[in-house]
Amino acid sequence: MPMMTPAAMALATVAMMVAMMLPSIAPTVWRHHRHLRAARVSRAAQRTILLAVGYASVWATIALALFAMSTALSPMRIASAGAVILCAGVIQRSRWKANQLRHCREACVTALTGAAAWIDGCRLGVDCGLSCAAPMAVLFVLGLMDTRMMLIITAAITAERVAPGGARIARLTGAIALVAGLGMCLRAIQISMLL
Repeated sequence: MPMMTPAAMALATVAMMVAMMLPSIAPTVWRHHRHLRAARVSRAAQRTILLAVGYASVWATIALALFAMSTALSPMRIASAGAVILCAGVIQRSRWKANQLRHCREACVTALTGAAAWIDGCRLGVDCGLSCAAPMAVLFVLGLMDTRMMLIITAAITAERVAPGGARIARLTGAIALVAGLGMCLRAIQISMLL
């Protein structure tokens, strides 16, 4: 099986990242479309698509940035990955994360013009990107294209954004990251002492 070219890998990373965000953004896009239809706005479907395209363009940009960083860095050592996961756990349990998650969960975008719909989609993408900073850091250090990690991160992001008690879910995933990161750091220390 031939290796993928860097351009194909970048495209696959973008597709994966946008697909990962679909389950968690779908309710907001649906609310937006229902609002436009209830307000009898012309071309509600096109405006809803512009919102989704704005959102997806932010995540495509994030995916390209992560891809560029992953190709520029040598593989991380266990201690480095453990430290990143520890930090992600702290962020997931922080007040800052709770505020970012609230912005993302409460978004009911109501732009009535096409350009505003795209801009609102971009804003929503930025808000949700900030909310997902910690899970994305974990995905980055454990394998940007690791299918199992993508599924786990997608499930965690979707649960914290869509399920009741999203802030509690974020704190729980933060606690899991703290334990996993600490374990990785301790393992790295143990390995370094044996050398």
